[in-house]
Amino acid sequence: MPLFRISLGFATKNDTDLDDFATKVCGCLTLNASLFTGIPVTVASLTTAQGAFHTAVANVKGAGTNATKDKELKKATLLNLLRQNALFIQGIVGMTAANARLSGYDVIESGPHAPVAVDVPHILEITNEAPGKLRVKVKAPKGYKALEFQTTVGTAAPVKVGSFPSTRGIVLEGLESLKLHAIQCRAVFGGNRYSEWSDPVSHTTT
Repeated sequence: MPLFRISLGFATKNDTDLDDFATKVCGCLTLNASLFTGIPVTVASLTTAQGAFHTAVANVKGAGTNATKDKELKKATLLNLLRQNALFIQGIVGMTAANARLSGYDVIESGPHAPVAVDVPHILEITNEAPGKLRVKVKAPKGYKALEFQTTVGTAAPVKVGSFPSTRGIVLEGLESLKLHAIQCRAVFGGNRYSEWSDPVSHTTT
């Protein structure tokens, strides 16, 4: 089964497209609720946030800075909720790319021949090594000196979890057990140069 990830590109959508996207996700999650049991943000809560954002977008036209600030606050709230469910769905055991698409989110499949962005490492596989430990397989860009990793749990800030001189034997340790971790990697080059962080790949620790 090919690896996949839920695209977080919705964060770059303009207000109208984001409103439409959130509406689609709410509808899809409702229609396919049996596939996504246990999502951290209920459809009701997501629908409420989408409605508040929709209203704020309508109110901002011709209004002052307070209306704009309110809209941006509602947008940040909606994005946060969408992100939580995206990372959860990506980490559901046995979830396939086809079923993940039924959530309404955009899905990016990866595999041996998937394109890799220039100078950005690509996480190929994550497996459980032991409680609180994850083994990571990475395809690194040419000329790298080291690989740095960070993990995000829920809405917490990303935490650095290690640096490795090669792609061999990468095991992230000291992670919270029984938590869904969104893992990212970046390459370190000479001259204090760094690649962008890779797209997150989520996995639940034992």
